[in-house]
Amino acid sequence: MLAEAARTLGLSTTQPPMLINSQPHDGRDACIECASCPGFACPSDSKNGTQNTVILKALASGRLHVSAETLVDRITTEEAGRVTGVALLWDQAGMRHAATVTADIVVVAAGAIETARLLLLSANASEPKGLGNNTDQVGRNLQGHTYPTAYGLFDRQVHGGKGPGVTIATTDFAHGLPGVIGGAMLADDFIMTPTAFWELALPPDMPRWGQAPHDFMRQHYRHVLAIKGPVHEIPNPACRVELDPAVTDKWGRPVARLSGVVHGETSRTAAVILGKAKAWLSAAGASRIWGYTPAPRLSSHQHQAGTCRMGTSPKNSVTDYHGRVWGHSNLYVADGSLHPTNGAFNPALTIMALAFRCADHLLNRLDHQPASETHI
Repeated sequence: MLAEAARTLGLSTTQPPMLINSQPHDGRDACIECASCPGFACPSDSKNGTQNTVILKALASGRLHVSAETLVDRITTEEAGRVTGVALLWDQAGMRHAATVTADIVVVAAGAIETARLLLLSANASEPKGLGNNTDQVGRNLQGHTYPTAYGLFDRQVHGGKGPGVTIATTDFAHGLPGVIGGAMLADDFIMTPTAFWELALPPDMPRWGQAPHDFMRQHYRHVLAIKGPVHEIPNPACRVELDPAVTDKWGRPVARLSGVVHGETSRTAAVILGKAKAWLSAAGASRIWGYTPAPRLSSHQHQAGTCRMGTSPKNSVTDYHGRVWGHSNLYVADGSLHPTNGAFNPALTIMALAFRCADHLLNRLDHQPASETHI
């Protein structure tokens, strides 16, 4: 139905990659279409994550040690600033323990918020504002994705409740959209649990109490489709991660403080994209359409990126294009914080590609070093 509507609008379509087994793979089952992908463990283990792919392979090699429930307190350095390893903290039998692990190379992959926080917490005499932060770039340009979302009510069932639910997308609005900066992919949404439907998909004039919303859900749960898309956010250096001057965690370390509001052009683009989503639902035959663009706020609740962005100069970036932190030959970042922008797509595949590129670079580097046991 959505494909035919796209054709009438002159839109090309594709199927978004989902990182879910469509058939048995690598000893794990295929998707069973249970419709509970977002926020739930996968009952068939068909969702691909580090826990059931690369970590398992690395453990099988005998060359990886995983320290669960262990906190990296700070990245350690010599007086001259060279990274020497990490300081660890953990609880055991109600007692606080600490240790230091030395390493020839340290790779930080804690996500855009905690990676930035760790670099800031690891300040030393030569970098009093944090590792790699002499130009005040660590923690800046925090971004995620803004999601304008349109809902369409149809006179017939338009989904059977089987998951995952994301089946079709158009990328025609991702680039070159007249009158705006950036763009977005548009796609149908995951099948929503009843609770999520109540929270997000009821018409705006529907009361959230009494019998009416229950009746609407009972009659129309399978009659409502959502079209939404991740807007390519314009990086804003005022959106940032800093160390809170007053609030600490249980270890006495400053927590991350987030601040800033999405760039005004991002909100303007979101409004245009919402119109495109509504037009697609209208062409598909929806009898009623409603939707919203998120209020301007800091967009960091998912797809967090940008706080240690890669670049060609330490003046406006934190790492080079391999993820190596400026000023530190043996300190790398390998997560979404490298992204100058997230673009108009979910960033998971880009994060993976950059991590594999960083790994290739490290392997090539180690191949050219004198033979010795190297710890990463």
